[in-house]
Amino acid sequence: MALRLGLVGAGFIAGVYAHAAARVPAVQLTAVASPRSAAEFASRWGIPHAFDDWRRLLAEAPIDAVAIAAPNDLHAPVAIAAAAAGKHVLCEKPLACGLPAAREMVDACDRAGVLLACAENLLFAPMYERAAALVRRGELGEPYLVRQVQAHAGPYADWFWQVDRTGGGALIDMGAHGVALVSRLLGAWPESVSAVLSRFLHAARTPAEDHALVHLRFPGGALATVEASWAAPGGADLLEVVGPRGRLVANLDRGPAIDLYREPGPGPGAGPSGWHHVMYEEAWQFGFPQELEHFADAVAGRAAPRFSGRDALRVLEIICAAYESARTGSPVVLPFESTAPRAIDHWLGAPAT
Repeated sequence: MALRLGLVGAGFIAGVYAHAAARVPAVQLTAVASPRSAAEFASRWGIPHAFDDWRRLLAEAPIDAVAIAAPNDLHAPVAIAAAAAGKHVLCEKPLACGLPAAREMVDACDRAGVLLACAENLLFAPMYERAAALVRRGELGEPYLVRQVQAHAGPYADWFWQVDRTGGGALIDMGAHGVALVSRLLGAWPESVSAVLSRFLHAARTPAEDHALVHLRFPGGALATVEASWAAPGGADLLEVVGPRGRLVANLDRGPAIDLYREPGPGPGAGPSGWHHVMYEEAWQFGFPQELEHFADAVAGRAAPRFSGRDALRVLEIICAAYESARTGSPVVLPFESTAPRAIDHWLGAPAT
């Protein structure tokens, strides 16, 4: 029987989920909730139930689980209420705006006996899965340097500029991917973190950072750099791993794709002239259908969760420590305790106690 999934949110990432779910027989997208656009979204994707309030979705929709594709400040209230209603939870990264809310989410799902998984799609991206398999096979020897870059020119929705809604800037938004990916690739969590944050392009729109460089030191001495940016026109999504026997570079943003050239002048083709790199099956290349199928398998007990709520809690802890390092100018030893309601409070000022 297919997992009946309710979707909280109807923005860009919710559309990615809807597209991905159509490719996964093990998942049936049954309901969607959004205060303004649920009905239109449901009509577009053939979803039978639409609600203008996520609370109604939890109370009335015939669902087994929810996927939270809403702003970060809603992750905790939706997940906690879903757990109380006996629904499994797939939550977009970051788990919450800060560690206190994230801990509440994990505890609520543990008490209710429901699965809490974090939607870290890059762990399911075929190119990165293949890169990790090559590392595990020993092609490079024991890796000692890893670099992961997540970058674009800025968010797709206005709420990202509001730190009360996000918990931070590019670091908590994009850096969550990189921290999760390098930690999983190295098979360990880092021992310490240092970070430098900047405001290059978007200081007029947000007090948050739009560029972050994070350095992670792992047990045994391996080093990783995670670069997260809202200030990189053209974007990037790449992984580099170095070991004593070789070097690996996986450029997810540039392939697999089709090289397309358009002549200048009018014509039936849309877009500017020149060479273009056209990705195909983008949702699959970035791991979204695979992630949904795995979530259904984990709920059914057919697989152990690849990235659990506790894993996402650990990533958020590292991000909080990175903000603290950026404020103090010194490395921060892990584990790191935080009572700040927003991760960025460790950078903008003294955290709450």
